[in-house]
Amino acid sequence: MSLYLDYNASAPIISDVVEIMNNSLEIIGNPSSIHSSGRKARKAIEDSREIIAKTIDCNPKNIIFTSGATEANTLALNCSKEMKTFISSIEHDSVLKQNINANIIPVTLNGIVNLEVLENDLKKTTAEKLFVSIMAVNNETGIIQPLEDISKICKKYNAILHVDAVQAIGRITISMNNLDIDLLTISSHKIGGPKGVGCLAVSDQIYSLLSPIIMGGGQERGFRGGTEAVNQIIGFGAAAEYSQKLKLVNTLNSREALEEKIFSMLPNAVIIGKNSPRVANTSLIAFKNISAESLVIALDIEGYEVSSGSACSSGKISDSHVLKAMHLDESLVKGAIRISLCRSLNKSEILSFCAILKRVINKISNKKKII
Repeated sequence: MSLYLDYNASAPIISDVVEIMNNSLEIIGNPSSIHSSGRKARKAIEDSREIIAKTIDCNPKNIIFTSGATEANTLALNCSKEMKTFISSIEHDSVLKQNINANIIPVTLNGIVNLEVLENDLKKTTAEKLFVSIMAVNNETGIIQPLEDISKICKKYNAILHVDAVQAIGRITISMNNLDIDLLTISSHKIGGPKGVGCLAVSDQIYSLLSPIIMGGGQERGFRGGTEAVNQIIGFGAAAEYSQKLKLVNTLNSREALEEKIFSMLPNAVIIGKNSPRVANTSLIAFKNISAESLVIALDIEGYEVSSGSACSSGKISDSHVLKAMHLDESLVKGAIRISLCRSLNKSEILSFCAILKRVINKISNKKKII
C-alpha cells in the first residue's frame, strides 16, 4: 500500500485544475499587450484575481501575484524594516528571516500566541509605526491562532497586521475585511494548484507603504515586475475556487481515529496540540527518543509519506523551532512527525498505517538497544 500523508507540504494538484491549465496553454498573448491575444491573457488573470479575492473576502485589485508564499512574505515584511516589528516565535522561516531586528512574541505551552505579551509589548513601545506578523494556522502543528483577538489588539495600538494564511485556505474561513487584516499571504500549491505561484493581498490603507522587491515593467500595480505567469495564475484561481469544496473538515473523523489508534498501539506517543484548536487534517505526533529522520525514511520505504517539521528547508530535517518555542522536551522535539490528510481514510488504511508505524518504531528502538 502507498499513501501520501504530507498534504501540508504540497497538495496533490486537483484534476480539474490540470484540465483548466492545459486548456489555458492556448492563450498565447502577453497580458501587457493591448491586442486581442493580450487582452485575453489579461482577462484570464483578472478572472483569477476575482476568484481569489472572493475566497479571502477582499478587493480584487488588492491581490498581488507572486512566485509563491516566500516572495509574498518577503514583500509584506519588506515594509516592516522601518517599523517596530513583532513576529511570533512559531512563524515559518520565510517570515522569521525577513527582519532580524524583530521582537519575538512567545507562545503558550499549547502553541497559542501569548496575547498578553503581545498587548503588553505593543502598549509599552514608544515607536510610532508598529508591525505584527502572526500566521493563521501553524504548518507543523495545525494549531489555529486566535486571529480575531490578535486583530483587535493590533488595531487598538494602530499596528499593521500581516497574516501568513498558507495553511488556512480550504481549512478554515478567512475574511480580510471581517478580521481587519492588512496583509495576507496565500500559496497555490497548498490548495491543489500549481507550484510557483502565490499572492499577497493588501488592504487599501497599506499600499503606500509597500516597496517592490522585483523591479520591472510595472506589472501588478508596480509592485511585482515581470510578465505574469498566466498559466499558473489561472491554475491558482481554479484551485482557490475548488478550495471551498475540498471538504478538509471532513478529515476530522479520520484524524481522530488515526490518533486514537496510534495511542492505543503506542501509548508513549504524544499528540502535539491535542487540546488546542487545530485544523481537521493535521496531526503532529512525537515519539520519545526516536529519530524523526529515521522514522520518516523508514515509513517512506514502507510506502507512507509523512514529514518532520517544515518541508521548505531544502530536504533538511532539523529540530523544530516551533516545538522548541512550545517548550517541549528535547527528546520529543527530535521525534515528531507530521501527518496531514487531503481526504478521509478508511478503516483498513488507518489500521495498516498504524501497524507499520508500530513495527518501524519497534525496529528503530531495538536497533538502538543493540548499538
